[in-house]
Amino acid sequence: MRDLLHLHKGTVPLERAFWTWAVMVGLLINLATTLGFLILATQDLLIAAAVVGYGVSLPYNLLVTIGVIRAAAKLETIPNPETPVGKARVYVAVTVLGALVLSFT
Repeated sequence: MRDLLHLHKGTVPLERAFWTWAVMVGLLINLATTLGFLILATQDLLIAAAVVGYGVSLPYNLLVTIGVIRAAAKLETIPNPETPVGKARVYVAVTVLGALVLSFT
């Protein structure tokens, strides 16, 4: 839980925020919620399917997107030679687009 708080605050390094939280954990959460949605929907439990499918993935995707944006914004004030600003902008764009696609599909 503490790690998610650090992610939300933007204190996690951008590379870790993007690759660990947005890509790896995000894919696992979205895959699990999609699977849960499909299983519940086939059982005609549509409200439960919507809660599982969107009630978990949407907040997580929003949290990760905010965390990646905040971590990238810190690079504007405190440059990091390992992560140039252009690369940070690509991470933000991919995270925002990925979160939108995964949240609404």
